[in-house]
Amino acid sequence: MSELLITEYFLSSDISSFLEWTKKVIYLYDYDIVIADKSGIRIYNLIEGEVSRPVDTVEWDAEQIKKGGFEHYMLKEILEQSETIQRAIQQDESVVNRIVDEIRRAYGIFFVGCGSSYHACLTGSYLFSKIAKTHVNVVLASEFENYEHFLTDRTLVFAVSQSGETADVLEAVRAAKRHGSKVIGIVNRMGSSLTRESDEFLLMNAGPEICVLSTKTYTSQVALMTMLAYALAGKYEEGIKKLKGLYMDIYNLTSRSMREHLKKLAEMLVDKEHIYLIGRGLQYATALEAALKIKEVSYIHAEAFAGGELKHGPLALIEDGTPVIVFVAKDNEKKILSNANEVKARGGFVIGVSAERHEIFDYWIKVPECGDLNPIVQIIPMQILAYKLAVLKGLDPDKPRNLAKSVTVI
Repeated sequence: MSELLITEYFLSSDISSFLEWTKKVIYLYDYDIVIADKSGIRIYNLIEGEVSRPVDTVEWDAEQIKKGGFEHYMLKEILEQSETIQRAIQQDESVVNRIVDEIRRAYGIFFVGCGSSYHACLTGSYLFSKIAKTHVNVVLASEFENYEHFLTDRTLVFAVSQSGETADVLEAVRAAKRHGSKVIGIVNRMGSSLTRESDEFLLMNAGPEICVLSTKTYTSQVALMTMLAYALAGKYEEGIKKLKGLYMDIYNLTSRSMREHLKKLAEMLVDKEHIYLIGRGLQYATALEAALKIKEVSYIHAEAFAGGELKHGPLALIEDGTPVIVFVAKDNEKKILSNANEVKARGGFVIGVSAERHEIFDYWIKVPECGDLNPIVQIIPMQILAYKLAVLKGLDPDKPRNLAKSVTVI
């Protein structure tokens, strides 16, 4: 007995838009054109003519793209981080070892990304230096063309992108390929252009991130950078153990009591025109990412500085009541608190992010001291603060003005 088979096709730029109906997906390549009619679909490539593309299966679940009772995706995704960091480090060890071998063979290493991914790259550069005694160059993807002259067939380029479709990152990858350089992708979306164009890649395994702002994918990127640094130092198991040990710390940092504590701070800051943030080393990279979160979702001008740079200009911005968020770690405590004192002496309102309360703080956000893993635990309260500021201002944190989730234009 014959049976009529009805086939449906969904055409979309975003996998999450059709996950409710199917997990089967055909990824299009550059210059592909799809013709869809009642008889099905045909794919033509402007260079190759008619082509066949494979059908892949998406591992994401439809439940992951639902808000699940949360008012906004941003809050939901912030609260998922105790789980997503654990998934990020669930990697095939043989792939990790191959990447480590490539790092050891390389003559010149670049970390390349945009926005939050760039800040993850900067964090990674500190971690590679501190843990693995290895130098890497960190470059904004949009500026990478200015470094193309250094690329050779011995260069290794790490391209970092949540979507794997960021135009500037893909341009950097193609520049690397033109010179025979090898490319390692760190990406969240399987089947993306970056996964196809990389020689090796690691998936963030964060699941769909619907909010335009990067939260869980940022910490996943940092977790992967940490894992690679430990692996390069011959301490892979130690690194994995430390990252697994973050589970309860992150759970506590996203608790209701912490969110209420940060809401009180947001109420103090919501009408401010400027917020400044300072840190040293790993905390400087965290300050940059925290400033980005605040400005892109609350539209408050937020700017980060390396603590030692305050006296070279930024102190002129401090006046009575100016809020300054200070990121403190055990290994830079003395110096950064000295910088905070410079702010305090000029009337600044000092907000400390640290494991211990110091007299200089006007407001204190308690975080555990986690050494090399401080970039993860210290950014999470800042993500929540940014969210609370947006909500208090009546803004939609999932869709900040003028921004897109995947930047596919240069």
